[in-house]
Amino acid sequence: MVIRTNRTLLTRREAARLLGISERRVSALNASGQLESVAVGSSALFTEDSVRRQSRWRGTDGRPYSPGMAFGALYMLSGLDASWLSRQQRYRLKGYLERMDAENLVRLTRRRATMVEYWCRDSNLGKVADLVRSSAATGVLADSFQLAATDVVEGYIITDALDDAVRRCRLKQGMMPIRVRLRAVDMLPAGEGPMPLAVCAADLAESNDPRERRAGLETLQQLIDDYRRKEHQE
Repeated sequence: MVIRTNRTLLTRREAARLLGISERRVSALNASGQLESVAVGSSALFTEDSVRRQSRWRGTDGRPYSPGMAFGALYMLSGLDASWLSRQQRYRLKGYLERMDAENLVRLTRRRATMVEYWCRDSNLGKVADLVRSSAATGVLADSFQLAATDVVEGYIITDALDDAVRRCRLKQGMMPIRVRLRAVDMLPAGEGPMPLAVCAADLAESNDPRERRAGLETLQQLIDDYRRKEHQE
């Protein structure tokens, strides 16, 4: 079998060694969408990028938020109402945000979506953009983070619509260069246009690109500081 990719791929054993966990745990992380893999017959190879992203959380304390709580925290930081949360949940999040920094927020909200990366033809990138709520530094969003615009499309999509988008836009996994990053979610808060600023910043803060990661963390910290000042004024 020929695997058409320029990305570094790791065996299950290699991924387990890098993460310091068992091979069974690697399989569990893959099943939950926290690792990206390429199918090879009845087994799988894991992208080094996704393994290294996961390695950042090794040894950290505290259970990550549920998707609803994660989106709630990021929407509240963006000045939006997290209407899907109960009053008690919003109260708890306010308390958490009073003592949280950007690095910890990224860690706690990391399970809000499952990210999958694809190759895509130039002619189909516009179709992809029309099917998702754009995020990170896609298109004009790059200006918000003082980053150079790229031709990568990144955005959120409902999990049930993912397969149809892949088919319609002829997206391919395991091929380079990466042109599309889709973050699949079971629950996507209502709204149109790009995702809120804090969501975009959290996506960038998870990037393996140092410039994107720094831009995301700096924006998140500024949003946290602004949120605290506003809360103290009320």
